[in-house]
Amino acid sequence: MLPYVFILPWILGVLLFQAYPILDAFYHSFTVYDVFQPAKWVGLRNYRNLLENSHTRMALQNTLLYVAVSVPGGLVVGLLQALLLNVKVRGLQLFRTLAIVPGTVPAAGAAAVSIFIWSPSLGLINSILEWLGLPWRQSWLVDPVMVKWIFIFMTIQGGIGMLIFLAGLQNVPQELYDASKIDGAHSMQTLLNVTLPMLTPYTLFNLLTSLIGAFQYFTGPMLMTGGGPAGGSTFYAQIIYESAFILFRMGHAAALAWILFVICVVIVVVVFRSSASWVYYEGGN
Repeated sequence: MLPYVFILPWILGVLLFQAYPILDAFYHSFTVYDVFQPAKWVGLRNYRNLLENSHTRMALQNTLLYVAVSVPGGLVVGLLQALLLNVKVRGLQLFRTLAIVPGTVPAAGAAAVSIFIWSPSLGLINSILEWLGLPWRQSWLVDPVMVKWIFIFMTIQGGIGMLIFLAGLQNVPQELYDASKIDGAHSMQTLLNVTLPMLTPYTLFNLLTSLIGAFQYFTGPMLMTGGGPAGGSTFYAQIIYESAFILFRMGHAAALAWILFVICVVIVVVVFRSSASWVYYEGGN
């Protein structure tokens, strides 16, 4: 009985601050609710409206594009950074510190700096192009197509994923590298047949956390463009926020949130199911 007493605060926290809000949102996703008036049951109307809403479809398309590009890109960048930072060179600790600094910058600060860089009129990039005498000035943040790609490539970085890959590299047994040298394997063969297979558990962790985080991408577009122009940088999490806290359409927002929840669960289940065929655990699957 005593162990349950010690974990009781955690259990209460999970029930009150996680389980209850999730179930409450599920109920309100079938209602019209604006906080000020009692909820009115409308069945599946919120979900039908979402499927017919072009703004919602555009936000979902932008988010899926963001996930499809930024998640693999972030994994590749993080892995390459970890491989470079695993090489024994002078000043290694300094290089590792510099590599992780971009990932520690607050999202609001990064957005402010990015506005200065990408601004079409006074932005750093266009100013440099003009100083170099190049006529190639771009509208950047006011172009509906270009703006979404700016947000995608802004967030492709190693960050915490790089640290996790680096920790994984430290745990690869040296005996495997010695055996590959004895067998005459060159560097690329060693990378493909020793390093990458041993890093697959870390890749799985980074993949799952990156996927979940990417579907909730919100801060940068909200602060820099507000979702514009013409919805070009509107992402799914932003329309949940706008529906709930600007328009006070809580039922609509709850339905949006549950659709996102189901999408994330399906993707996580698929990744976990597929991991049995490509993730290697030294102690067995």
